[in-house]
Amino acid sequence: MKVSRALIEGKELLMKAEIYQPLRESKLIICYVLDVNINNSLLDIEKKITSSQKKRILSLLIRRSRGEPYAYITKSVLFFGFTFYINRNVLIPRPETEELVETLLKIIKFKNKKYKLLDMGIGSGVILASLLMHLPKAYGIGTDISLKALKVSKINLNNLKLNDRTRLVNTNWSECLKDNSFDIIVCNPPYIANNHIKNLHREVKNFEPLKALKGGASGLESFISLLPSARRVIKNNGLIIFEIGFDQAKIAKKVLEEKKFNVQEIVKDLSGIERILIAKPN
Repeated sequence: MKVSRALIEGKELLMKAEIYQPLRESKLIICYVLDVNINNSLLDIEKKITSSQKKRILSLLIRRSRGEPYAYITKSVLFFGFTFYINRNVLIPRPETEELVETLLKIIKFKNKKYKLLDMGIGSGVILASLLMHLPKAYGIGTDISLKALKVSKINLNNLKLNDRTRLVNTNWSECLKDNSFDIIVCNPPYIANNHIKNLHREVKNFEPLKALKGGASGLESFISLLPSARRVIKNNGLIIFEIGFDQAKIAKKVLEEKKFNVQEIVKDLSGIERILIAKPN
């Protein structure tokens, strides 16, 4: 079989499964198996595929047709210019979270200061790792209640040679951490209301860890519960930044103020949704 035929058959299989952009997804999987850069416009469509490659391509196409995200199939995702390892114990990072990292780096004027960072609910570690790669003298602590998630973040921090500037703690948010310790706290908590989970796309609902998505009845239960300990561990002149869900900014701002934070700014994402909330302790 030639690459051209594999592309067509892959597209047809994924189209029947109602996968978005089936031809591109077919090309992604074929390029992955053949170890060819997806951006290589010189992909040889006349190249012959070996029987073992054909078997591997078909196996992955079937997994993709059942809704398994490409990132979980390849155990790899690109985030903020870096390649990260992921598996089904952690969420697939979204572009909105890249915007959180970008927003924070714009705020930090002096990149060479010895900041102490805290990533609450670190998950795959992409936020903390990306920040530390741009803040060469910073030190970061990542917390997560999931040991399986911490194993993933450890791999990513080690791969980027950041293990000497990080520590991982198995705890709930910022419990067990010292008072008045952090210059910057980042957090992407679960913020989807429980009754909205059923409306998620099947690729999310059936494959991603729902515990990292469910934000309780209101969508803000995790956000509310973590604020007292976050207020305790942040320095008086520190900065805290959150990713929040659709239509949550007004309530989240009110809750922050009740928990002794002053909201500095609410930043809209590229879709115009108020997505990033920046605050300081008062």
